[in-house]
Amino acid sequence: MLPADARIVRGETSVAITDLREEHPVTGASGWSEVSTTRIRDVYVNYDHKTPLFKLVTSRGAVLRCTPDQLCFGRINPQVRQYSLYLHERSSLGFRVAMSSDLLKEIFNMATIKHEATPGTELIDRVWIIESTGNLPSAVFMQKYAVFKYGLPDIPFSARQPEAELSDELTRQIFNSIDTPSRAHELLRDAHMFVEHPHITMRVSGSEQPRSNSIQFVIFGGSEKGSQSGFSHLIQITGATDPNRAEHRQFSRRQGKHGLWQLEITRDDMEEAELFVKTLSHLDNLEVVKKIQLTRKQPFYVLPASHLKPGMLVPVIGRKGQIEEDSVATVSTEEYRGPLYNLQVHELHNFIVGSWVVMCYNPVSRLTGD
Repeated sequence: MLPADARIVRGETSVAITDLREEHPVTGASGWSEVSTTRIRDVYVNYDHKTPLFKLVTSRGAVLRCTPDQLCFGRINPQVRQYSLYLHERSSLGFRVAMSSDLLKEIFNMATIKHEATPGTELIDRVWIIESTGNLPSAVFMQKYAVFKYGLPDIPFSARQPEAELSDELTRQIFNSIDTPSRAHELLRDAHMFVEHPHITMRVSGSEQPRSNSIQFVIFGGSEKGSQSGFSHLIQITGATDPNRAEHRQFSRRQGKHGLWQLEITRDDMEEAELFVKTLSHLDNLEVVKKIQLTRKQPFYVLPASHLKPGMLVPVIGRKGQIEEDSVATVSTEEYRGPLYNLQVHELHNFIVGSWVVMCYNPVSRLTGD
């Protein structure tokens, strides 16, 4: 949620959030760098609230002040090389902490867990970025602090990793002897982060035959305008083994490697698209990867404000009135006491505060955006 001094973009001007009412017009992102006018469905207010506020500043000076759970959009920037302290969960073992100077490379290397999944089982790896810094001494301090304060192991999950010093048996013994889930949850709480929103999730099956394990749901990901404001919403399944199932027949389809199929469909209505995705995910036990196509580059992930770290890319409105990428420069926190506000808007499901594009409030599921 947003403090009382937040200003909401309306066309070429901005309006104090305290002055907004139902059906007032506001500006939001409508996909592929474009913006549109939408109207407010509801205004939410929490009076006399005491909470930490996150202050995020981009490299171009765009400022966002909001509560940790305010849903925003962001993604990891592969061009930025810095040290990242991350929390790593493996479903078969538990949680550990680690430091990386090239997190995306380490995540790619985690694909080796396929060799550790036994037939008929599935392994899930999840990663939360706790802190990022370009300073090596600060990185060493952050890792040691996390290990000593929370008592979390900082050893690799697998003896196959080059830095591993223990056998798989001894590694398993350590994780079986420590209550890593409760300690990991304490670390996330202290960082004002949420276990429901990992930055990275990987699911690997022990089956010899590759198959899909996720649905890619890209808001505004369609190439054409929908019947409502904004572009249509794209739904993709990569690696489907049976495209002729009843629920798959309405998809366009293309056969790729290993005889697997890529299925694709668009929906104009957001609520219809979300219901369709939810139904498919339950039928095949598929994870929903939710993104939003706000610029002409890669789509952004839906993340709480507290999960945005220095170096990550975020969407902002540029000088020409289009949505552009910017990078997070600094993140700080402050104590706040007073009213908190948020908006629910029609159709676009987002609005622009200051220069930042943020997700509108959803009273049903505040942290999932569903």
